[in-house]
Formats: sequence, C-alpha cells, structure tokens
Amino acid sequence: MNATLKYVPNFLSLSRIILSFFLIPLILNGYVGMSSLVFAVAAVSDFLDGYCARKFKVSSAFGAALDPLADKIFMVIVYSLWAYIEFIPFYVAAVVIARDLLILSIVSLCKCRGINLTIAPLVSSKINTTIQMLFITLILACKLLTMDIPYFVDAGAAIVCLSTFYSGADYAQKYRWIWPELFK
Repeated sequence: MNATLKYVPNFLSLSRIILSFFLIPLILNGYVGMSSLVFAVAAVSDFLDGYCARKFKVSSAFGAALDPLADKIFMVIVYSLWAYIEFIPFYVAAVVIARDLLILSIVSLCKCRGINLTIAPLVSSKINTTIQMLFITLILACKLLTMDIPYFVDAGAAIVCLSTFYSGADYAQKYRWIWPELFK
C-alpha cells in the first residue's frame, strides 16, 4: 500500500470541517445552489472517510477522534444555519445539536476526569446521520426546485427527531457505566 493512502481518511475528515465553515457565508447569503453543492461534497466525504479507512485498513487515535468531531461540527453548522434562515423548524435543529453536544460534553468530561472512554459509532448513530443528511438533502432539493415543502418538512422533522432520540438513547444505554464514574 502506498504510504500516503493512510492519510486519506483524515484528509477527508479535515476537508469536511473546512467545508462546514465554507457553508456559513453561503447559507447566510442565500446561495442555495452553491451551499447545496458544498453540503453534498461534505456529506459524501463523511461516507468516503470511513470507506477509505476500511479499504486501506488504516486507523489512528487522531482519526478516531477527528471523524466524529468533523461530523458534529458539520451537523451543528448545517442544522443551526438552516433553522436560522427558517428552512427547517428550530426544534429539529435543537434536538440534533443537543444530542451532539451532549455526546461531546460527556467525552470531554471523561477526558478531564481521566476516565478511559472510547466511543465506537453505533449502527443507530450511522442510520441517524444518514437520516439527518437525507432530510437536509430533501429540503435543499425542494428549495432548488422552488417547491412548497410543508408536508416534507413535517414528516422529515418527525423522522429526524425520532431517530436522533433513539440514537441518543442507544448511546446512553451502551455507555450507562459512565454515569457512576463521572459523579463519584
């Protein structure tokens, strides 16, 4: 294997973080087409970094921390800005962001307390991320096609909230042993 291939997954995760910040002015200035393109590239990079890590059989502690951090940054930026410009309901963004910040806070608190915690992505989390990205993709497609979308938004919002709650509960169940350690 080419030695540089081992860096591809981390490069893709870093590129997702950079693209997330490029989305901010695009979304806020109403560039729906361009922000849709950047969103699509970032979303594909999320799939590709995991695929490349498995295909090239590479992993690192840095990559294991970087990929979920890139996901969280991407989702927080996308959901908060789409809610801010009223493409999606505020409560959907609040649910998505609250789950991600809660997980990030627990990981950070464990790190500060010296608790050895390695969170592996759960199947429910991967499904949840896919649902969240599909929801935004649907909203963007409707906006690009200038379609009225209230039923899509309502149904999609409900599905996103349910999958987000389920994924959060799944993490809480799997890592329930953390709570006594955190509050000793």
